[in-house]
Amino acid sequence: MRPVFRQWLLRRDSKHGETPDVRVFAILSKIEQAIHRHAPLRDLVEAIESSKHALQDCLRPSFDSPVVSKALTLKILNLCLAKYHLAERSTTLLSRPFGLNIDPSDACNLACPGCVHSNRVKELKLFDWDKKILTQDRLATFLTRYGPSAIHTVFCNYGEPLINPETPKLIRLAKSYLIQAMTSTNLSIRRFDAQAYVESGLDYMIVSIDGATQPVYEKFRRNGNLDLVLRNIQMLVQAKKELGKRTPIIAWRFLTFQHNIHEVPLAVEKARVLGVDQFLTLTPYDVSWDDPAIQPAAAEPVNISFNPQSEACMLANWNPFPESLEACAIESEFEAGWSDRIESEVGVNHQNRAESSTCQWLYKSLTVDAGGRIFPCCAPPQPGKDLIFANSGNLPESDLYNSDRYRLARLSFTNPEGYRRERESLGLVQDPHCVHCEWDKDHVTTDRPQIRTFLRAAGDHLFNRGSVDILSNW
Repeated sequence: MRPVFRQWLLRRDSKHGETPDVRVFAILSKIEQAIHRHAPLRDLVEAIESSKHALQDCLRPSFDSPVVSKALTLKILNLCLAKYHLAERSTTLLSRPFGLNIDPSDACNLACPGCVHSNRVKELKLFDWDKKILTQDRLATFLTRYGPSAIHTVFCNYGEPLINPETPKLIRLAKSYLIQAMTSTNLSIRRFDAQAYVESGLDYMIVSIDGATQPVYEKFRRNGNLDLVLRNIQMLVQAKKELGKRTPIIAWRFLTFQHNIHEVPLAVEKARVLGVDQFLTLTPYDVSWDDPAIQPAAAEPVNISFNPQSEACMLANWNPFPESLEACAIESEFEAGWSDRIESEVGVNHQNRAESSTCQWLYKSLTVDAGGRIFPCCAPPQPGKDLIFANSGNLPESDLYNSDRYRLARLSFTNPEGYRRERESLGLVQDPHCVHCEWDKDHVTTDRPQIRTFLRAAGDHLFNRGSVDILSNW
């Protein structure tokens, strides 16, 4: 049945004259009331559990498969739980991270100044980084736990994701959980299977190209080959045409430095001719501590859309493999619910100050590198700083999101005295990295814009403005 016709039928024949979006909003409003009145965790979980089947019943007629409606139900209710835990400044969470940062490769073929892979950084041994490759088996185990609740995955961090020949398969695995997937690459890769990336279900690809000629480009993208990058873009654009696909959306991102800003107009023209979907400039971080010759240039941002249908293309790619969903993992998580996961200490083992500042990363996202190390955010591990919070090799026995260091990091913001006692009881000498972090704690890779995009992709007719605000405005 065509989606537009199905939505018309749902609006016409909805139960008791209520459209699906009205019924969904009514369910979410009850949960929202419990969050606002700071209900005890058990009461909140009871409200969520009692809403689960009603919510799935509202969503079920919109999809051909009940697995899809169950997955969507899980993701929506997980957002509600995460919202509650952030509001309460909980130490241990029942919610799962809804944003995943996954590094397919810890290695990189370039040596850009300021990066963990720059020559000077390696000489000084500033970061604890390796050259491992993420395997399908490791990611499959990881996603069995966290895939059913996630809505957005970034397949990159500090490595070059395309170095891993299995990256297209990793992306497809994430898409089988109805997760939006994007990546960022230098695309200076000699072995590039453009067709595999188009067929992977990837939604969005950022290509970092900071120049329009080789001499200017390579001043920052050390070891990069601009002709190779542009040829790979041509292959990707051609593969999309031949396969009849509109994704991934290709975005040329240009970091503006004093040495390259004069080439922005030429880069824009090359992007137009190549057939990329978007072109944007970004003011980079200061890397002059690594190479004094590389100075950022503040300029009016350029953001050009060559494809006005870019957003619509990504929204239509929400469920590209309906016959290949990870049904067993989704069904199992749906049946398990949350009541059985409540332990006596969850959310109530410390009297936390709900109004205190905290770090949003600790409640929304989780980062895993190619070797399976778990980080709370996108910061790179450094010698002498405790940033490794767990290891995915401990799955399925261990809940990585509630490791001792995760719990301590959350507690350090809201209850310093309780944090000190807890750290001493665990015998930890070193503070988790978050205790002394000076990074931005309010802006997370997966946040309000990604939630809103996910809900639009799932179905505008299911989520009215009130529902979208409940699920994203926090």
